[in-house]
Amino acid sequence: MDRSVDPCTDFYQYSCGGWMKSNPVPDWTATWDRLALLRESLMQSMRQLLERGDEINNGNYTELRGIRKARALYRTCMNTVALEAKGLAPIRDILQAVGLSPIPPNNYANEHFDWLFTIARTRRLLGISMLLGMNVAEDVRNSSTNKIVIEQVSPGFGDRYLLQAEKFSAEIKNYKKYITQMLRAYTNFTGAEYFAEDIVNFSTQIAKVMTPSETRRSPSHLFHEVNLIELANGPGVDNESWRFVNWTRYMNTVFNDTTVVLHPQKDTAILLDLPYLQKLSKLIKKSNKLVLERFLWWSVFSTVAPLTLAKFRSLGFEFSQQLLGLQSKTPRWKSCTSNVNANFGLALSYLYIRSHFNKNHRDQALEMLEDIRKAFEDAVHDLDWMDETTREKTLTKLHAIRAFVGYPGWIMNATQLDTHYKKAHVIEGNLFDTYLNLTNAAVRRNLQSIRKKPDRNRWVASATTVNAFYSATLNSVTFPAGILKPPFYGNGIEAIDYGAIGAIMGHEITHGFDDQGRRYDEHGNLKQWWSAATLNHYHQKVQCIINQYNNYTMPDLGDAFHIWCGNSTLGALKSKLVDGVHSPNRIRVLGTLSNSKEFAKAWGCPSDTPMNPENK
Repeated sequence: MDRSVDPCTDFYQYSCGGWMKSNPVPDWTATWDRLALLRESLMQSMRQLLERGDEINNGNYTELRGIRKARALYRTCMNTVALEAKGLAPIRDILQAVGLSPIPPNNYANEHFDWLFTIARTRRLLGISMLLGMNVAEDVRNSSTNKIVIEQVSPGFGDRYLLQAEKFSAEIKNYKKYITQMLRAYTNFTGAEYFAEDIVNFSTQIAKVMTPSETRRSPSHLFHEVNLIELANGPGVDNESWRFVNWTRYMNTVFNDTTVVLHPQKDTAILLDLPYLQKLSKLIKKSNKLVLERFLWWSVFSTVAPLTLAKFRSLGFEFSQQLLGLQSKTPRWKSCTSNVNANFGLALSYLYIRSHFNKNHRDQALEMLEDIRKAFEDAVHDLDWMDETTREKTLTKLHAIRAFVGYPGWIMNATQLDTHYKKAHVIEGNLFDTYLNLTNAAVRRNLQSIRKKPDRNRWVASATTVNAFYSATLNSVTFPAGILKPPFYGNGIEAIDYGAIGAIMGHEITHGFDDQGRRYDEHGNLKQWWSAATLNHYHQKVQCIINQYNNYTMPDLGDAFHIWCGNSTLGALKSKLVDGVHSPNRIRVLGTLSNSKEFAKAWGCPSDTPMNPENK
């Protein structure tokens, strides 16, 4: 705490100032707050579990295969000697596998280059979306079925940076430098600067035809569903340009080596960004072939190169140093632990729950969540701007929200957990091929889900995650075991727990009724269920919030910025403001509490002070 500050003037500084002063940002990260501290503790716990030897009894392994695979991946990731020994061969092999040259495209376009094959094959083998995104997901209008979803995809470097090139000239300059250095580290390439210019210029062209995120959040952003014949022929007015993309060949190439046989008339695709896809067809048609080939080459190369030699990872760190203000490299064990958690999160969860989690906390947290749900229900009853029909439907959705707390019970069943990882193959000592195996299995699993019903009971994160989630299509909230630790939970004082994890629980529930969540009904289907009158009142309230937040100013950007009892580098703050979905946490604290009559009453804040404004 910083008792020199009046809590009615700046409650954030009052409550967090002391913590921020004594907790500077570590050299290897760009932000440091309570969540980061808890993640650090979780990382250390996972590291210990992974570095522990596999249990053997009478010459036989006694631990689950999934756990042994997780540890094998960790050992393989840590074996940088083996990575260096393989040299550049893995990069060259994968470039050729997706139809690209093993060396950077130089002065002349390859007349035989098949860009469509490259983007489709890259999606299938590496899970990388280039130019367009395609995956299988719930149909947002009928969440009981899966559909092919096609949408826009970022060009690789932040589109908002690219569209404000003058404002972010330093960041773009560093990006060009990174491209140039990576190319020269790979081969004796003489035209690296021109290559980098081509990448940034083409990326900017893509950014210009992308649908802005604000528009994508709008109710008027329409979904278009077409069968695969209509997709091939063109759903728009300029079908000639549309057919420049051979959608049938693209789909068949992506779905190659799966059990799925596509039916052109029966199978449908949801186009989330039709205007972008129409503009993209025209952009590709008129683009210089060499520039297009270079862009795709860089997209693949920049993804796989850091998985090989240390010199590429060092250049990546230097780029992050310039962009985010990092002072030292992330320790290898942390990168490897994150890698294992991403691929074997449920196996790690099994170990973590058994050794580090009090299972009683699960039931207690569920009780807290029900209390928060009841408090939310009471608040809905008190809303004077919501009509009764909408209120009734709001409460129906609230009561239908399913809660996933702690960990999924089935992972503690050894047979089920081993079955889950049956097709996850780890080649010990060969990280690159293991990466390809695991990615291939994940992509195949996603594509083949088109013939299955969505799992309504699935968790959106493993237990070894320090975060919380709301899913609109599942209408569920998830609070993994990783976040059910002090200072958010288990503090020994119930009131503190309600103020910490309770606030997070309330936050996730409100996502079901914010400008995005309110468009989905209790079953997770996209549907307008608010009345016109209630919507009108809601937008008036929203505009009031917009006006309030527009009046907040950031501290001097020459200093590190402090968020939610935490610190952040200037680069991290810029990144959050450009691409983040939330306001900086300092503003989140001030904005919410200054709109709370209960806060002003509890702290005795006089009327019209910063934390108790007249208009709320």
